[in-house]
Amino acid sequence: MATQTPLEETLPKRITAGLLRVGTALRSHAWEGAALAGLTPTQGEILTLLLSRSVPMRLGEIAADAALTSATVSEAVSTLETKGLVEKRRDANDGRALALRLTARGKTAAKRASQWPDFLTVASDALGDKERVQLYRTMVKLIYSMQGRGDVPPQRMCLSCAHFEPASGTRGAAAQHHCNYYKINYDDSGLRLDCAGHEEADMATQRKVWKIFNKS
Repeated sequence: MATQTPLEETLPKRITAGLLRVGTALRSHAWEGAALAGLTPTQGEILTLLLSRSVPMRLGEIAADAALTSATVSEAVSTLETKGLVEKRRDANDGRALALRLTARGKTAAKRASQWPDFLTVASDALGDKERVQLYRTMVKLIYSMQGRGDVPPQRMCLSCAHFEPASGTRGAAAQHHCNYYKINYDDSGLRLDCAGHEEADMATQRKVWKIFNKS
């Protein structure tokens, strides 16, 4: 039986293999970083999520955003409460519901826990400015595509936002997108994956945006 040569391996498989290696590094550093902060990776992820959102979140929202089960989130939150890193308060929009927020100690722990991916930032310094922007644009497209298939939770990203106007008629780094929420123009490096001003666009609009974005 003939053995497949390296050049016969398809590019999609090579991309997948590369991403798996990055994933392995991320998982390893996540465990190390969480351990140094006295947390599990799940606890660190929850603290980081609360820090990035800057507003109290319900347990269901945390589970959806982090792609975790309700039981896993509930167990992690109970431990974080015991450690005095988070606290539950009545939701401002629904007095019958509880929302989770960071304590002062929790904010400090969250900032420490959110630093572990810095190794990847350092590694990206090996890329040129144009390469970094192109890589980020490709990542945004990949995440949006995965979101459409249900492989990742819905993201508050530009490509699915009703306020987003993709650049049209201009190609390359000079292309300027527009945000009608913040009233700003920006290139691919300014695309957001998690934006507080996000408002989900209808699917017809998203398909139109995707078509224009892919041409720019």
